[in-house]
Amino acid sequence: MDKALAELIRISNIAGSDSALVQGGGGNTSAKTPDGKYMYIKASGTALKDMNARRGWRRQRIDKVLSVVQDKELAQQNDSKRETEVVRRLLEACDDNVTDVARPSVESHLHALMDTYVIHLHPMAVGAFVNARNGKQQLDNLFRQEKYPPLWVPYTDPGFQLARRIARLSEQYQKKHGCKPAIFFLAKHGLFVTAGSADMALRLVNRVIRLCTNKLGQIKAAKLKTPAQKDITDAQLAIRRSVFEATGKYLPVKYCRPSDSVAAFIKRKDAPKLLATPSLTPDELVYANGSALWLEKAESKTITRKLKALVQKGQKPSAAFIVKGLGMLVAAQEKTAPVVEEVTNETLRIRMHATRLGGLQTLTKREQDFINNWESEAFRKTLISGAGEGALKDRIAVVTGAGSGLGRSIAFGLARAGAMIAGFDIDLRAAEETMDMIKKENPGIAAIAVPCDVTNETSVAEAFQTVLKRWGGLDVLVNAAGVAPAYPLVDLPVDKLRFALEVNLTGYFLTAQAAARIMIQQGMGGSIINLSSKSGLDASKDNTPYNATKAGEIHMARGWAMELGEHGIRVNSVCPGNVFEGSKIWNPQYIKTCAKKYGIRPEEVIPYYVNKTILKREIKGQDIADSVVFLCSDKARTITGQVLVADSGQVMVR
Repeated sequence: MDKALAELIRISNIAGSDSALVQGGGGNTSAKTPDGKYMYIKASGTALKDMNARRGWRRQRIDKVLSVVQDKELAQQNDSKRETEVVRRLLEACDDNVTDVARPSVESHLHALMDTYVIHLHPMAVGAFVNARNGKQQLDNLFRQEKYPPLWVPYTDPGFQLARRIARLSEQYQKKHGCKPAIFFLAKHGLFVTAGSADMALRLVNRVIRLCTNKLGQIKAAKLKTPAQKDITDAQLAIRRSVFEATGKYLPVKYCRPSDSVAAFIKRKDAPKLLATPSLTPDELVYANGSALWLEKAESKTITRKLKALVQKGQKPSAAFIVKGLGMLVAAQEKTAPVVEEVTNETLRIRMHATRLGGLQTLTKREQDFINNWESEAFRKTLISGAGEGALKDRIAVVTGAGSGLGRSIAFGLARAGAMIAGFDIDLRAAEETMDMIKKENPGIAAIAVPCDVTNETSVAEAFQTVLKRWGGLDVLVNAAGVAPAYPLVDLPVDKLRFALEVNLTGYFLTAQAAARIMIQQGMGGSIINLSSKSGLDASKDNTPYNATKAGEIHMARGWAMELGEHGIRVNSVCPGNVFEGSKIWNPQYIKTCAKKYGIRPEEVIPYYVNKTILKREIKGQDIADSVVFLCSDKARTITGQVLVADSGQVMVR
């Protein structure tokens, strides 16, 4: 490996592993080759701690990068046109074998102006100074004995304009001091250090952090009383509903165990005032949608009103919520939520410290508008969230019987449509296998396996509580757990009949009851699907338990649709034909039973059933999943109490 690249990875991993230096995966680094021709730089959207020899960096031609800063015509263009062109040219300056979508850091041109090694971070200890009105004066005093003092950079729009300003300021600094600056404090932004060696750059970072931390001192410790789980759940559901009503977006809501900074912040009398301010930094604006929202109580009407007020002002609705006496909750995609939590924790600490340094210095409306419209930041956030599109994007779905057969197929189909999946199954290992397969196919999808015996009320309640703790809501329930003991009437053991009644009817009832209670409290509507069968419409021979329970599932769904319609909850049934793929029902023993019933050989059973359909087409799990996705989507918004038969035309609904 090239020595410059090896050193870049080393200093990046060291800095990126220190939570005092990096929040939310931010910051970037670079290292120039000894010949001065190339620069290795962190790729946009990559966390410093995750960089390695294979990914997370790009190599650029330094002359091409510098030509961007030196281009006077670019300076005359409007922001949108210029920044798009800058991104294109920085990407064009790459000279490596990287084949994925990785972009070089949006601050590449700034790095090119500096010494061999550059480390750019947003540490809290520095943030307290660069976001304070008297921050520059405080830093001047702190570093007054330095032979070569740090360079203060007034806030400038990131990207091209910031690079040009630092170029001018560095030139003035060199004329005054005979050398270029090694430490840069960027107002409302963060810290840059640069040095001729990797170790010197790390030492500079550590020294700056030590001095700033010692000056700030400790925040007075505080503790919050442990809240009841019901209070947490109520807050999650209220916030989720409010976000939906204000934005139309389905987002999970995470309750964050109160950190020391959150507890200390909540105890302050001026906490509401400190959050009634614009964003402090670009990172807070990009990842947390601005300042966290202060709530005296988690009441949906109040939250909705506040979020709508932000939207009406052209601002982003808050992603973080600080609830008095409760703590922090985050409304964001599961992959993004930890970043929002981390960034918010740090900005709370910055607010507390900066008030003692002359008061807060926040982003102006114009500065916020630039960040919100900056394509580079949108790209960076998308990389972190791994956000995909789909008819059920970010909806929270529970699928029972997800460990095999149609339950597994439906879980896959919902995930492919963008939903977050909780796979319930009495066989936890099988459910885990399904969820692992889903995440392998689509790493951006959130999927969890939850143990659940659908015939046990306590087990069902605990399973749904797991979903609420994880995501804070529910949008979809698909009842797919089922059994099919096949016997002639005269040979049917009563315990087999009772077992089918328990799983196929009591199981559907218990999960639907639990789901409906959540959906009603949440107030966002929802969709419940009972997976019935063509046998629920047209009875099959030697199949009493299956015929009865599948018909019962349809009728239960119709009754539920009538009860739940006023809450916007739609309830429908899907009746598949014979689906052999991955089915536990269509096991060798069941196939032998069917063969005996029709007087054919076991290997002829599947072709026999396929030939009974009008389309002469075998039904696959994805076919049923597609039907379920449609009924759960907004395209079926006026469909409830209905039966969708997906059987290749074997049974006609009468």
